[in-house]
Amino acid sequence: MTVVRLVSVVGGDTSLLPHMLAHYEGLGVESFHVIRHVESREDPTLPSSVAVVRDAGHDFTRISVGPWHEHLNPRLIRETMAEHPDDWWVVADLDEFQVYPDSLKETVAHCERHGFDYVEGAFLDRVAADGSFPDPGPFGSAPLWRQYPLAGLVTLRLMGARPTKVPLARGRMELGYGQHNSWTGRGAPAARVYAQVHHFKWTASAGERLAKRVAAYSSGEWHINNAKIIDESRVFLDHVAAHSGRLAVDDPRLGFQRCALEYGDYAGWADLAATLSRQYVEFDAARAATGRREAG
Repeated sequence: MTVVRLVSVVGGDTSLLPHMLAHYEGLGVESFHVIRHVESREDPTLPSSVAVVRDAGHDFTRISVGPWHEHLNPRLIRETMAEHPDDWWVVADLDEFQVYPDSLKETVAHCERHGFDYVEGAFLDRVAADGSFPDPGPFGSAPLWRQYPLAGLVTLRLMGARPTKVPLARGRMELGYGQHNSWTGRGAPAARVYAQVHHFKWTASAGERLAKRVAAYSSGEWHINNAKIIDESRVFLDHVAAHSGRLAVDDPRLGFQRCALEYGDYAGWADLAATLSRQYVEFDAARAATGRREAG
């Protein structure tokens, strides 16, 4: 029988971890494969993160030690998914909360009936009402969507980064870096199902995390294939510095709307999904043709 599993690689800021595990338990994920990455076994956040996962009824399936090279996350995910190649995998970073037009079970059943191997989707960036960067409240307090009530297009329109994701796939699929696409298999048409990936990245540690990314990639401490990641992070940091430490939530270009975690909440999603799907199918085809699949 096909099992729906989750794979995720998490770092030091685990404030979202109990929220994320509960979200996917609610969606119907049956088996959790959460990998903890540390740069050193002496990382002081490791014991507390182990306790957080155990409190939620799970354990880390693996502890990965070493620099956070760009290729590390996709390698860990591919190795884990390959252990159960015929099962369905929800692929989600710690800050990615997927929402589907139908239930997860119905989405998987639709894909199996029609011979689809994966589902596409894209980010909706979740931020606080005033554009600040608060810590998420303790698990069991206010839902995250109330703490970060605005959904918008920070990744796409501010940072100029790729917002597309493959949030659900068979274990045998070859996903690209960042799980932004799949190089193999047959995807479900975006007109039928295109997942929203509510992106709760913009918490209190966001600036510190992106500054560390810029420094580590620029110095060569962490290896990188796509140098645009550095520029994308700098754009965000410069924007926040220019707006008194906040995101400019009143900028219409960023498309912020008040949203809960209901698929129909974000007005214009269908048109956005169609545009993104078409644009990046063409982009990936061009990359595959030149043999530069993970270069940019």
